Amino acid sequence: MNQSKQHLNHPILGKLVKEFRPKFSRKLSTTINSTLVFICFGFVFGVFPLFIVGLPQGSFHLIIGLGCLLVSGVLVYVIINILNGRLFVYDKGLVYQYHNKTRVINFSDIVALWQYSARYYLYFIIPNGRTTYEYTIQTKDGNRIIIDEIIANEELGKYLNYELFKHLMPSLKFNYAVGQEVTFGEITISKHGIKVKNATLPWLEVERIDVSAGKLYIRKRNSSWLDKNWYVTEVSTIYNLYIFIEMTNTILNSAIP
Repeated sequence: MNQSKQHLNHPILGKLVKEFRPKFSRKLSTTINSTLVFICFGFVFGVFPLFIVGLPQGSFHLIIGLGCLLVSGVLVYVIINILNGRLFVYDKGLVYQYHNKTRVINFSDIVALWQYSARYYLYFIIPNGRTTYEYTIQTKDGNRIIIDEIIANEELGKYLNYELFKHLMPSLKFNYAVGQEVTFGEITISKHGIKVKNATLPWLEVERIDVSAGKLYIRKRNSSWLDKNWYVTEVSTIYNLYIFIEMTNTILNSAIP
C-alpha cells in the first residue's frame, strides 16, 4: 500500500485533502549534480589510473576512488531521503515527512508563517517560468518547521494562508480593536499607526502599502519622491504577511483608523 492510501484519514487531523511530493528543484538538481561529479572524479582519477599502474603504485588513486565512493554514497542516501519526503494536507492540519522524521501540525497550533518566493530569469532578463517557494511555520510551542523548495509550491501557500486567516484573523482583529499591539515580525500595528523599531507612522500619514519584487513598501503621504518610502523590507522578514496586508488595507480604507 502506498503512502497516499495509508494517509487517507488521520485520527486527529481528519480527511486527506492533498498530497505534495518532491519535485525537481534547484536544491535537488544541485545534489544530483554533485553526486555525478564525485562519481566521475572517482573513476577518472581513482579507478582508471589504478587499473593502469596497479595496486602497489596506485595507493594514492585508491584513496581518491574510495573517498569519492564514500561521498557519492552519502549523497545518494540524501537524494533517496529527499525523494521519499511527503507532505499531506488534512482538514485540520499537516503531516510532514522528511529526513526520516514525521511532524504532525494542527492548523490551530500555527502562530506564524514566513513565506519566500524567487522567480528565475535567463540572462537576468527573460523569465524562464520557474519560481521557487519556501515556507517556515512556527507553532505555539516555539518550534519551527521549514518546508523548502523541494515540496513547497504556490498551491501549498494558498492552503496555509487560508487556514491562517481562519484561525488567526479573528483574534488578531479583536486584539487590535481593544487597543493592543499586533506584531508581524519587525512591524507592529496598533491604533497609533505602524511601528518599526522606535519609529511610528500614524495611520493618517500612511498613503498605502505595496508588495513588489519580494519587498514590502510602506508609502508616506504628502512626501517628496525621494522620501516616499517610509519603510522598505523583504517580505520574508514579515510573518503572516497576507493577514498584515488585509488588516492594514481595512484600516486604511476605513473612515476612522
